[in-house]
Amino acid sequence: MHDPLINTYNTLAFKQRYRVLDPFRLCFKDAALEQDYAAHLADNIARQVRVALALAFALYLNFAFLDYLLVPEKMLQLWSIRTVVCALFALLFWLSFKPVFKQIHQPVIFYSSMVAAFGIFAMLLITDNQYSHYYYAGINLCITWTLFIVGLRFVNALGTVLVIVFCYNLIAFYKGLHLHDIISNNFFLLSNAIIGIFAGYTIEQHARWQFYQSLVIKNNSSKLHRAMIAASLDAVITIDESGAAIEFNEAAETMFGYRRDEALGQSIGALIVPDAMRARHEAGFHRYNQTGELRAPGQRLELQAKRKDNSEFPVEMTLRQVDLIGRRLVTAYIRDLTAQRNAEREIAQQRETLQRNEKLSALGTLLAGVAHELNNPLTIVVGQSQLLRETEQDERVLKRAEKIANAAERCVKIVSTFLSMAREQPPKRKPVDINRVIHDVVDLLDYNLRLHNIALELELDAHLPNVLADHNQLHQVISNLVINAQQALQDAPQKIIRIIATQSDNQQQLCIKVIDSGAGIEPDLRARIFEPFFTTKAVGVGTGLGLSVCNGITQSHGGSIEYEEVAGMGACFTLCLPVASDIVDQPVNSGESIHDR
Repeated sequence: MHDPLINTYNTLAFKQRYRVLDPFRLCFKDAALEQDYAAHLADNIARQVRVALALAFALYLNFAFLDYLLVPEKMLQLWSIRTVVCALFALLFWLSFKPVFKQIHQPVIFYSSMVAAFGIFAMLLITDNQYSHYYYAGINLCITWTLFIVGLRFVNALGTVLVIVFCYNLIAFYKGLHLHDIISNNFFLLSNAIIGIFAGYTIEQHARWQFYQSLVIKNNSSKLHRAMIAASLDAVITIDESGAAIEFNEAAETMFGYRRDEALGQSIGALIVPDAMRARHEAGFHRYNQTGELRAPGQRLELQAKRKDNSEFPVEMTLRQVDLIGRRLVTAYIRDLTAQRNAEREIAQQRETLQRNEKLSALGTLLAGVAHELNNPLTIVVGQSQLLRETEQDERVLKRAEKIANAAERCVKIVSTFLSMAREQPPKRKPVDINRVIHDVVDLLDYNLRLHNIALELELDAHLPNVLADHNQLHQVISNLVINAQQALQDAPQKIIRIIATQSDNQQQLCIKVIDSGAGIEPDLRARIFEPFFTTKAVGVGTGLGLSVCNGITQSHGGSIEYEEVAGMGACFTLCLPVASDIVDQPVNSGESIHDR
């Protein structure tokens, strides 16, 4: 499969190369680009130079056999020259392994070419002309070696070949070769040089163009990569083997609160890992460095992260490993789950609200049925108590008849309240003295409390302002709270109910606290105590409607009811209601019904 970027650049017109290359000196017009190419060449040429020097060394030794066959009388001199040249080749070969070779590789290659050529020139000078054509062949090999094998830059190679040809002609004229031999030899030398020059020019031009294309492709790929990362809605963070951030995109800046320049080079653990998870993160990263195995690569992990201000939030993270030459990087793609978690909580709350409304709807139906069924017997109780008061003369009986009549009338009002709630009728409000309501409740429940040995303590502020409320409904709320407290004290070693009525610090509300000395409510049950039909009492003792009705009545009055624990006591229910001056004498949210609460 072809890279489309490479195909695009390969279709560029040939003449476009000379927009970046000098056609005569064959170098990049941009000085910085030329330096980059020189560095690239230095990084990759050492091996080629060693192979070329080894080849030259072998050829020089191989042709020593020719010396023995042709000119045995001068063999010692010729072998001495070959020994010196091979020793210089060995020295240059050793130098190619040194760090300094990268800075001086072109002079080293030039000297190696000149050493090879001048070794042959020296042998030409000490041999007779009848054997010169054998050593002349070595000049042609030297030109080929210089232009194709040793890795000398084209401009340098061209100059080296011209020097070699010029020096050969000097030696040829000095030794008095026949003119036709000089012309013939030059013809072949120059032909070999021209072919080599053309080939060398083409090879280096292609190498430089490939280098330029690779830079362009790499640069554009890098730009494309950075653009894609910058456009990502997820935070993208790349770290190296030490755990330091080397990439930190704009989404990461927004998500974590760090600027890119602040984050780069910093430990990712210190940047985004919460303190409680730091040790686990460092242990996992150490294990990754030891084994090279990434935890759950490509899988979605849900965990906590921290921002610059140390606030924590939920994230979803996917890890990917990137193996580069000599480096092993890890890229994390991180998504903020805060909005998703909020949406999930809202959906759960809506689901709970829907379930609560369904229960309240059932409660409304139940209240209507209960009220209807209670009306008839209550009418009889009220009538009989009235008849008893009219016909009985005993003072004690009359008092009891009075209490029966009051309790029956109270029941009638409660039934009426039930019907109002079931029919979605708003409470009838007027200024109410909350202390008076509390005393009425105490009068009604006093006998039952004393029967169960429960001490009742009242702490009522005598100067409380009135609240605008339905007297009967408030009576019902406080009665339910006191009855609940009484039932909670059934097995308590100390039985105390304390009722406190005060004004809030901002003078805007009246707060009534009903506190008992019982065991309180388990923490995992407190969130459900105001749900309809939810009860912690034994079967047959409670219906689970009392607190739900209290909560509904309180909310319809613009108030609130909350549960808390009191040190040294048990459960505490706090009922808060706006004072009369802050409420208009009309139903609050008259469109709200018990089914909506």
